[in-house]
Amino acid sequence: MMELDMRVLSRQQMRRIYRWEMQEAFPRVELKPLWTILRLMERGEYDALGFYRGEELVGYALLRLGERFVLLDYLAACQGKRGGGVGSAMLGQLQRRYAATGGLLAEVEALEEDLSPEEGEKRRRRLAFYTRNGFFDLNYQSDIFRVRYAMLGWSASGSMDTGEAMEAHRALYRLGTLLPLYRRYVHIPIQEKEGTKP
Repeated sequence: MMELDMRVLSRQQMRRIYRWEMQEAFPRVELKPLWTILRLMERGEYDALGFYRGEELVGYALLRLGERFVLLDYLAACQGKRGGGVGSAMLGQLQRRYAATGGLLAEVEALEEDLSPEEGEKRRRRLAFYTRNGFFDLNYQSDIFRVRYAMLGWSASGSMDTGEAMEAHRALYRLGTLLPLYRRYVHIPIQEKEGTKP
């Protein structure tokens, strides 16, 4: 497997990545405001990590830190570096870094009926990427700020209690979201949006 040098990003590096990489890689609706990311970094609630080959940045990962679980908020290879094993190498290093936690949670855009063939294929590839790299289906979906996600998890033990993971997932959003916004836009699991409890 490709070896990369993982480094903690400075605020200045984070600003540059947000402007030149994240805005290209992620739909606008899925991007937190930069000031939110910087505030979470400052409070020690967020790991912003860059992955380098020599001195060249080839990818980055942003993770929200909970009491026991870690939410993989953003993971991407940089422009021009995709498709060469960078993503798998980054996930491998993240799995080693967070092996002592309850596990990693990943929100991956869910397959839905009304997707275009191109979008459906892109989402299938993304789900397959995580599965190839040791993540498993947590058997619930979430609707967060009007984006539907399939929830995947990884732990060093190879298994994860879905109920515990779901509660940790909720807690991560409750900590950083104003209550009226949380109630309106964060539905974990998605059934809560439709008025039923898990």
